[in-house]
Amino acid sequence: MPKTPSSIFPSWLLKAKVSIPGPGGGHVPREALLQRLDAVLERRFATFQAPAGFGKTTVLADFSRGKQAQGLVAAWISLDENDTPSVFGSYLAYAFECAGLDLSGLSDLDAWSSSPATHQVGMLARAIESHAGPCLLALDEVDRLPGETVELIQRLLDHGPGNLHFALAFRANPGLDLAMRVLDGSGMVVGVEAFRFSRSEIDRFFDGSLSLRRLVSVEERTAGWPVALMIYRNEQFGGPGAQGVDTARVASDFVRVRLLRGLSKEDRAFVCRLAVFDRIDPEVVDEVLGTSDAAGRIAGLWSLDGLLAPIGQSGNVRRLHPLARDCCLDLLTREDPRQRRSLHAGIARALARRRQFPAAWRHARSAGDGRLLGELVEQAGVFDMWLRQGVTRLFSANEFVTREIAAPYPRLALLRSVVLRLGMKVDEATALYQSVARTTDGFARDREGGDAGLLAVDRVFTRVVLAGGAHQALHDEVDRLLPAERVTDGDERGRLLAGGRSLVLCGSCYERARFDECRRHAAAARVCFGEEKPYGNIVLDVYLGMAAMAQGHTAEAASCYARAWRGARANFSSDSRLALCLEAVRIELDLERNREKAIEPQTLKGLSQLRAVWTDIDAAAIAVSAELTMEQGDSQAVTRLLADTHGQVRATGSEALSRHVAGLLVSHLAETGDAGEAARVWREEGLPEEPAALLDLDGQPWRTMESLACARIRLLAAQDEVAAAEALAGSLCATASEHGLVRTHLRGLALSMAVSQGAGRQDRALEQVVEFLRVAREADYVRPLVRCREVSRALLGRLLETGPDPDTRHAAESMLARLDERKPDTPVFSARELQVLEEVSQGRRNKEIAGRLGISEPGVRFHLANIYRKTGVSQRYEAVRNAQMLGVLD
Repeated sequence: MPKTPSSIFPSWLLKAKVSIPGPGGGHVPREALLQRLDAVLERRFATFQAPAGFGKTTVLADFSRGKQAQGLVAAWISLDENDTPSVFGSYLAYAFECAGLDLSGLSDLDAWSSSPATHQVGMLARAIESHAGPCLLALDEVDRLPGETVELIQRLLDHGPGNLHFALAFRANPGLDLAMRVLDGSGMVVGVEAFRFSRSEIDRFFDGSLSLRRLVSVEERTAGWPVALMIYRNEQFGGPGAQGVDTARVASDFVRVRLLRGLSKEDRAFVCRLAVFDRIDPEVVDEVLGTSDAAGRIAGLWSLDGLLAPIGQSGNVRRLHPLARDCCLDLLTREDPRQRRSLHAGIARALARRRQFPAAWRHARSAGDGRLLGELVEQAGVFDMWLRQGVTRLFSANEFVTREIAAPYPRLALLRSVVLRLGMKVDEATALYQSVARTTDGFARDREGGDAGLLAVDRVFTRVVLAGGAHQALHDEVDRLLPAERVTDGDERGRLLAGGRSLVLCGSCYERARFDECRRHAAAARVCFGEEKPYGNIVLDVYLGMAAMAQGHTAEAASCYARAWRGARANFSSDSRLALCLEAVRIELDLERNREKAIEPQTLKGLSQLRAVWTDIDAAAIAVSAELTMEQGDSQAVTRLLADTHGQVRATGSEALSRHVAGLLVSHLAETGDAGEAARVWREEGLPEEPAALLDLDGQPWRTMESLACARIRLLAAQDEVAAAEALAGSLCATASEHGLVRTHLRGLALSMAVSQGAGRQDRALEQVVEFLRVAREADYVRPLVRCREVSRALLGRLLETGPDPDTRHAAESMLARLDERKPDTPVFSARELQVLEEVSQGRRNKEIAGRLGISEPGVRFHLANIYRKTGVSQRYEAVRNAQMLGVLD
C-alpha cells in the first residue's frame, strides 16, 4: 500500500492542530462579516487582527468551515510557540491532506519527510499549484510562532502559487511584511471594529431576551467584546458550563493568561498601572508616573488594540475596556495594593490641577485618603463650583464629604449647609452655618493653611442661599465681607472675589428695583466670570431678564431669557431644576403679554412644586402656577394651591416668599368674594396695613411689595373701603413709576380702574384706562386687564364712544381685540422634546444628540416620534420649520 503524508507523521502530530474548531455554546453566526471575507478569494490574503477574546478564531473557523462545505480546499492550522519551520512544514502538508488536497504526486514521501522545511514547502506549493481550484490556508494565532517560521510564511506569501489564499489571525503582526500588498489591493485587513458585536448580534447572542434598555446597557458595558459578552451572560444568566464557576475569577485568568500574554514584564506592569486611570491621557500618565514616553508606550501595546478605545475627537485620550480594566486592577491590588493607592492619589492631584474635580474626588476616595479628598473638594470652592457647574455639582461634591472629612474644613461645612438648604432641610442648614461661625470666630479665620478671602466668599454665598436671595441686610455687609479690590490679569482668586461681590450686589439691587445699578453690577460680574463660569452667566441673564420684564422692556427680557436658555442647553441639559426655573420666567413674560402657550400638566405641576431656593424664581413660578390654574376655571383649585404652597413656604423660613404667597392668596380670596377669609389670612400672617410698610422697597423685594400692595387694594375694595383702596392704588402707581416698575404700575392702574368702576366713578375709571394705555404702549402688557376682562371691555368700549384722539383710539381698539382674541391651538412640547428639536435644528444626528443630552438613541427616536405626531409631519426639517412657525423654537 502506498504511503501518504498522514501515515508517516509521528504520533505527536495531533489531529486537533489541523482540525477546524467547532462552534461553541451560544455561537452567533456573523453573516455580514463572513460575507465580507469572501473577498479574500479574490486577493492574496486577509489578516484578522484583534486582541484576545474578540472571536478571531471563531470567525476564521466559520469562514473555513463554510468554504469546505462549498467544496473548496480549506486547510487549518492552530499555531503555537513550538511550531519550528520543520514542524510547521509537516503540519502544512497534513492540514492540506485533511482538507482534501491530493498529495499522491509527491515523488518520494520518505525523502520528503526528512527534507528541509523550505524544500517541503516548495514541494507542497507545487501540489497546490497543480490543484484545479483555489486553496485556502487558515493560520490561527500567527503571533505565537518563532521568528524563523514567520519568515517561512512570508516566503510562501511572496512566492507561493497564485491559487493559494491566506487567512491569518493574530493579535499583533509578528513581523510579516504586508503593507504594500494591502495598499495595492491584494491584501485586506479585518480589524478589531469588525469583530465587535453589533447591537443586533448582541440581541441574538442573548436569544432576544433583553429589553431595549438592558440591551443598550450591555452594549455600552461590553463594547461588543465577545468574551465580555460571554462573561456577562454567565454572571447574569448562568451560561453554558457556568454552574459552580466563579466568573470573576475566570475573567481575571483570561486577562492574565491570554490578554497579557506576550507582554514583557515591564509592559505588563505598565498596563496594570494604566488600569487605575479612568481616562488614559498620556500627559496625565507621564505626570503621575514621572515618565515622558507614555504616548509611545501606549501606542506600542498592539496586543491591546481595540481594548484601548479612543475617547473624544483627538483620539489621544483612551479608555481601557471595563472588563480588562477590572481584571488588571484586581491583579494590581493583589500584587501591590500600596502602589494602587499611591497611583489613585497621584491621579487625584493631577486631575485637580486640571480642574477635573469629580474624577479627582473619586480617585482620592479610592486612595483612602480623607485628608486629600477634603483638600481637593475645598480647592474646587463652594461658590466657584456653583458658578461653573451649578447646583448639581454641589450635590455631587457633597456626596464625597462625610461629617468626618468636613470637620477640619470650614468651607466644606458651608458646602454641606448649602446642600441641606437646597434639600429644604432649613433648620439643619442654619444650625450648621451657625456652628461654622462659632468655630471660626465669626468667620474671621479659616483652617490652618486656608484662605480667609475664599472663606468669606463662600460664607456670603451660603448666606444668600439660606436667605433665598441677596437682601438688604447682606447688601450692607458686602463692603465689609468682600471689599472692592482692583483685579489684575491672571488673578483668578481676585476675579472670583470681585465676581462674587458684583453678583450679590446685582441681585440686591434687582430686588430693590434699582435696575440701572443692577445692570452695572451684572456687567462687572460678567467681566470677572468670562466664559469659565457658565452657570453664573445664566444667573446674570435671568436677573437682567427679570429686571427688563419688571420695566416693561419685553424684547430685552425675551433676549436675556433666550440667552440663558441657550446656555442651559449647551452646558446643563440634564439639570431639570434649572430648566424649570427658566420655563417659569419665560411663561411669566408670555402671561404678561397674554401670549401664554399651552403647557403640559406635568410642567404646570412642576412649576407649582418648584423650590429653587431663589425667592424671585420661586415667586414667579408660584404666581404663574396660580394664573394658569385660574385659566382652567377652577377657583377652588387655585385656593388649595396657594394655601398648600403658603404652608410649605412658611416651613422653609423664607419670610419674603411667605409674605409674597400670602399676598397672592389674599388677592385670590378677595377677588372670588371671600373677603372674610382674606381678612383672616391677613391678620394671622401679621401683614402690614400702613402704605409706607406695604410699599417699602428697602426691606422687601419688589415682587413681595407688589403682591402685598395689590392684595391689600383688593381686600379694601372687597370690604367696601373704596377711598382707602383708591388711595393705596394711587400710592402704588406713584412708587412704581418712581422706580421704573412698569409691570407694577400697570397692575396698580388696573386695580384703581376696577375699584373706581365698582364705586360708580366711571370718569375716574376712564382716566385710569387712558393712563393704562399710555404706560402699556411700550410694554405690550395686557394681563392686568385680562384679570378683570369684563370691566376692562366695558370701559374700553365706553372710551371709544367718547371720541378720543387717534392714538388713544388706536390703542383702545388694539387692546379690545387682544382681550377678545382666541388663542390658537399650539402643540404642547415637553422640555426634553424642545431640547431634541433644538439639537435637530443644529443639524445633529441621533447619536450625537443622545451623547449631548445624556439619553439613549432609542430615547431620541421616541421624542422625535412624539414631535412628528404633534406637528403632523414626518421629516426632521419639517418638524423644525413647523416649531419655528409656532414660535416654540428660535
